Amino acid sequence: MHHQVLLSAVLTLVSIVVHGAPTYDDSWFQPENSPATALFKKRYVPSPSDANFSSNYPPGWVTPPPSSLPASWTAKLASLTLPNVGVSMPNNGYPTYPNGESGADQNICSFTYQCTAPDDLLTPPDGVLALTFDDGPTDSSPTLYSFLETNNISSKATHFMIGSNILSSPEDMQTAATAGGHIAVHTWSHLYTTTLSNEAVLAELGWTMQIISDLNGGRLPKYWRPPYGDVDNRVRAIAKGVFGLTTVVWNQDTADWAIGTDPAYTISGVEATMDGWFKGPKSPGLCMLEHELNNNTVGVFMTEYPVMTENGWIVKSVPDAFGMPWYQNADGGNTGPVTSLAIGLGTLAITNATSSTSSSSSMNSVTSATATAAVTAIASKTPTKTGGSGRRSTLNSPKLLAVIGLVGAMLL
Repeated sequence: MHHQVLLSAVLTLVSIVVHGAPTYDDSWFQPENSPATALFKKRYVPSPSDANFSSNYPPGWVTPPPSSLPASWTAKLASLTLPNVGVSMPNNGYPTYPNGESGADQNICSFTYQCTAPDDLLTPPDGVLALTFDDGPTDSSPTLYSFLETNNISSKATHFMIGSNILSSPEDMQTAATAGGHIAVHTWSHLYTTTLSNEAVLAELGWTMQIISDLNGGRLPKYWRPPYGDVDNRVRAIAKGVFGLTTVVWNQDTADWAIGTDPAYTISGVEATMDGWFKGPKSPGLCMLEHELNNNTVGVFMTEYPVMTENGWIVKSVPDAFGMPWYQNADGGNTGPVTSLAIGLGTLAITNATSSTSSSSSMNSVTSATATAAVTAIASKTPTKTGGSGRRSTLNSPKLLAVIGLVGAMLL
């Protein structure tokens, strides 16, 4: 009788594993000496097709509230000595700083004011083109991913993805990763990061890292690109000091994002500009701002890709262009091993995840009106996602073998 009850329980466990209940990849654990060990612990996450998938994350298109922040994140932030840079004020897309300070000052070093920090990535070696796409996944992303795969260049593209878009379409993110695409961070809700409090920056970056890691075998992103290029030394310090993120900007803006919204930018005009870069000198290398935002931006890239290659440009992902690892805990693309097991299970609780504001003892947060305007702006240019195509199985043979081994051990 004892064995019958036990066998029934174990068979139920097998059924849960086989039929897609919350599962995990054994390689998810981080090593004790990893900077991310205490920040992103192993947790169970349901399949993207599970109706409860989104309940594992804060709501989309608002900055995750302070109540959603794991204590390990806030403790790490509190341990840092940040640059003495105030929160900027929105100014029609050109943030300004308190006390009349210029964003170009070396203490502030805002990319909006054409200032770059030594650790920023923006200029690849001569002849190398770092291929990047911002704002995915969107309704136009599957077309882009299919084109990249057809041309055998999926692994030569870096996708800076918005956490809220991933939340709406997790399977599309997995499609890009499964094809070999390099996945990086573009914040949770696409706000001007220098206008946010320290805690809000923490939430925007951390939760985007979390959802990417959950859907990509535990691989922790190593790179991020600030929306609108809005970054300064305070935000850089949080990104690097808390999460180990390297800031990636650009040395050429295609302005593809303006097609259809600004009469000064047309498909033919943007393509002509890109033709000039590709047919011109190969020094310095190119790290362009491109988007998988809509059919216009994707179409421009598909038209221009042959021009890149015909003119001898070597196309690479961001980490390959700069000779750096793909992820903080894994190299070798999305199929290489994740750093070995070392720590126990952890969970991240979400409570009262409804507010879009975040407070700081030393910094003022962006006003709710500003946040609403920014969200409205990006939502108006980013198609709302209702789901993706193609499900990646969460079952693999090691899991099943583990369960079978458990059955044997329990029945002895």
